[in-house]
Amino acid sequence: MNLLIVDDETLAIQGLVDDLPWEELQFDEVFTASGYAQAINLFRTKTVDVLLCDIEMPLKSGLELAAWAKEHYPATQCILLTCHDDFAFARQAIQLECVGYILKPADTYEVTEVLLKAIRKVRQHLRDSGQEQPPRSSSSRQSASACEECDEEYIRSHSAHAVEKAETYIRLHLADPLTVDSIAAAAGMSATHISRLFKKKHDMTLIDYITEERIRLAMKLLKNESLPVSTVAMRSGYSNYSYFTKAFKKYTGKTPREYRQELL
Repeated sequence: MNLLIVDDETLAIQGLVDDLPWEELQFDEVFTASGYAQAINLFRTKTVDVLLCDIEMPLKSGLELAAWAKEHYPATQCILLTCHDDFAFARQAIQLECVGYILKPADTYEVTEVLLKAIRKVRQHLRDSGQEQPPRSSSSRQSASACEECDEEYIRSHSAHAVEKAETYIRLHLADPLTVDSIAAAAGMSATHISRLFKKKHDMTLIDYITEERIRLAMKLLKNESLPVSTVAMRSGYSNYSYFTKAFKKYTGKTPREYRQELL
């Protein structure tokens, strides 16, 4: 199975080539092109199973390339990349039945996840049409179902590791200003993806998780009678004392001072 990456920015292509987990993706060949014409030449001389293409390119766009590929090579699975969250682009991507529509800068996890989805669609097409995909080598043959299990296992493992990295980052920076973007960067994925994974694992939003961790830290610090409550608030990530009191009472049903009194 072969992949074609098309982007007029050489650094963007190199970034994908350097960062993607090729052992898990198991492409036989990865081709690159800097524009529409070069990509078409590759289609005509090579087998392209998956097309990963930037939308904004000079002369002809990635949407035009995807439309051409759909007309001439309908089995090819297309994924579009763009710097702009444009509804018109997204609508055209849907009309072209693209596997994915990814906003730049795209994190490695998101691109990998969509590529794995495209690979599964290619395999399904081969099975439905009665074709057999040539094996990568005699030592690496495996059934399509086994490959799909590996794909799913990779996604689960990668997701779990990313969430663990985010949780560790949060615990180490509770006293600092925390944003979804900074946590996502620490986990190595987009803010949308890390938020979704947190919701799935903890059944709460990422912001609620941070609040819960900060209040738990505050409850622990309040056991130290020598620490002023204002200091506890600061160490728990609250520069605004009244906001800290409000958040603490919402979580525990008591103000910080009332909670400390009960500990005495």
